[in-house]
Amino acid sequence: MVKETDEILGGYNPLAWSNSHTFRSRYKKTKDSFIFSLKNGNIQHSILSKVRNRKNAILNIRQILQNEFGPNFGFDFFLQSFDYNDFTLDNVCCCKHANYEKPIRESSSKYSSIAEYEVFKIVRKS
Repeated sequence: MVKETDEILGGYNPLAWSNSHTFRSRYKKTKDSFIFSLKNGNIQHSILSKVRNRKNAILNIRQILQNEFGPNFGFDFFLQSFDYNDFTLDNVCCCKHANYEKPIRESSSKYSSIAEYEVFKIVRKS
């Protein structure tokens, strides 16, 4: 949730996030990823943006930067901490327009403070 707004930002990634890249960050390819913005006051202003550039849908950040970055949807939507030693402090999100159909915020490329965030893992029942 973006601080001081009624806006919820998020995304869906069908792939496993990887933390094993030591040398450089790596993009993952998928056609099923999407990002979204939900505005509590008016559902008509909510945005769903499907991945356009499948090769750059998901970015797995290299290990040395994993204390600074959280989930990264092709740099169109990502979480970042400006306290480089602890991702649980001072989190922001950034929304740009590069690999998905449309930006999910009007103020693209502007960092916004995060009031709270949640990451879920969906596990197929066997």
